[in-house]
Amino acid sequence: MSLQFDNKISLGHLLTALGMLAGGIWAYADLSAGQARLVSEMAIVRADALARETRIRAVEIAQAGQSSDLRAIQNSLTRIEAAVERLQPKP
Repeated sequence: MSLQFDNKISLGHLLTALGMLAGGIWAYADLSAGQARLVSEMAIVRADALARETRIRAVEIAQAGQSSDLRAIQNSLTRIEAAVERLQPKP
């Protein structure tokens, strides 16, 4: 059994080559579109993450302010309690 090659190009050869070329172009276009979609989705995710980070920072700042206010209230209550104790008659 020996292989023989002829130097003729048939219509089947041309259709196969055109089909492979069209498939390659289609695959490249599909991959490019998918990559562009992923890039745009990644930009949206980054923007969402930045917005979340900004909100978290605002909450942290508000919480720090509230903690400071609470400490000031506690100190005021301690001073008021001390003053009330001094005003009460001792048995």
